[in-house]
Amino acid sequence: MLLVVVLAVATASAEPLLRSCEPIRVEMCTGLGYNLTGMPNLGGNDLQQEADYTLKSFSPLIQYGCSAQLKLFLCSVYVPMCTEKVASPIGPCRGLCESVRSRCYPVLKGFGFSWPEALNCSRFPTENNHEHMCMEGPKDRGIDITAPVDAAVQRFECGRNLVANDVGNCVPACEGQRMFDESEKNFAEVWVTVWAMICFVISLASALTLSIGGGRVKARPLISLALCYCMVSAGWALRMFSGRMSPYCSSAAAPEDGLSNVNCAFVFLLIYYFGMAANAWWVCLCAWWVARVGLSWSPERLRSLGSALHVCAWSVPAAQTVAALVRRDVDSDELTGTCYIGNRNSTTLLALVLIPDFVYFLLGAFLLVLGCVYVVRKPRPSAAAPLTASTPRKESDFLGAVCTLYAIPTFCVLASIYYEYSNRRQWLSGESKPALWAFLLRHLMSLFIGVSTVFWIWSMKTVTAWRAVLRRMGPRKQLPVKMQSMPALRFVPAHPSVSNMSTGSRHSARSHAHRKPRVHHLRGGGETVI
Repeated sequence: MLLVVVLAVATASAEPLLRSCEPIRVEMCTGLGYNLTGMPNLGGNDLQQEADYTLKSFSPLIQYGCSAQLKLFLCSVYVPMCTEKVASPIGPCRGLCESVRSRCYPVLKGFGFSWPEALNCSRFPTENNHEHMCMEGPKDRGIDITAPVDAAVQRFECGRNLVANDVGNCVPACEGQRMFDESEKNFAEVWVTVWAMICFVISLASALTLSIGGGRVKARPLISLALCYCMVSAGWALRMFSGRMSPYCSSAAAPEDGLSNVNCAFVFLLIYYFGMAANAWWVCLCAWWVARVGLSWSPERLRSLGSALHVCAWSVPAAQTVAALVRRDVDSDELTGTCYIGNRNSTTLLALVLIPDFVYFLLGAFLLVLGCVYVVRKPRPSAAAPLTASTPRKESDFLGAVCTLYAIPTFCVLASIYYEYSNRRQWLSGESKPALWAFLLRHLMSLFIGVSTVFWIWSMKTVTAWRAVLRRMGPRKQLPVKMQSMPALRFVPAHPSVSNMSTGSRHSARSHAHRKPRVHHLRGGGETVI
């Protein structure tokens, strides 16, 4: 329990204001018994932002818990108490400093750090009196401050499901169950594996079908979009064959850097790069639709647009992937056991996952609305189909439906990521538990477009295209040998016989070797034909 700081006033008479105080804005030092501080502090900082940055460097030592007075001592040095009646800041007493140093200096020494000069105990007053005011803290109860501490064998006590890494930070263990239990993990793994396999088969078939000229609509961005989902599902399949924990954990101890493992690096590259490329290709597909339907571009202009879209759709996700590799923040997901970025660092999740997805969604939604405006304003031909007496379905309408369909799962994934980003701190602290359905919905929606590509190729045009390919790949039939043909000889009689000239009809008598000569009978008026 923190003792109340005794403030001694030299004289009872009122004194002029000698020091300007300001409220404490450092989160670590709030709720310690005083609310005002003054700068510069006893550590040489002129701003509270600088003091906050310095205090964060002591976070591993505070998590270690070497002394119950450490937090009070550090705050009294870098965020000292301030009163307008005292000219100098009110820092710690020497006894408080020596008590903390006796417990925490061996820990720092064991990790190769020296005791900071700003925390030299000789700089602080020996006791709190009317001449030198200082703060005293409670004694370390249950701790023998005179007993030596062997930092080489002493371990961090990080708490349940936490372990200490090489730099002294408390991180979740590989097999920890901080947010999800074992049954939830098993169900999520089966869920993702099934949908990934379905997505891989369908998206691969769609990419091949669109490449050979099949499908319901011809649009080059659709081929690249199907290929991206094929590679994303391949990343999930690689995680399944590699095992849940093998890509990024060498043991049940502290997790490694994900990029140090080949399997983990490949899983991350496939899922992250091609996942972002799929979002970029959706934006490109919306731009293609606007240019084709709304602006009525010619095929030549569409081909030039396709080249520009290829450069943008592959280079922007590549830059994001390079930024992720530079940060080296690839780690494991607790629920599915998959290597990704931002699983433990909320800042990385915001900068490299949430914000890029939001930008892609805004661009695609803008182009989608713009295309819808063009389609509504553009007059449609009133001529109906001759047989069905109804307007034929156009490829442009189907392409617009595909663009609209993509926006729904993209929004669901974006909402799920924001849900994790805004509540992760409460989940890790144990204040609340995450909803499993939100994560299952995210994984399903991230693969849903790859599964829905089956509707792109569901047509007789696909069957015709594959028949043509199989016919070309099958055994070729030998062409029949052409024989030299002779001209047909016809026999023309020199003196054609003419009969029945009196009736006015002439019949040319041709001799045919294979048929009998035709006999003509003359009928009179009194004859009966049987």
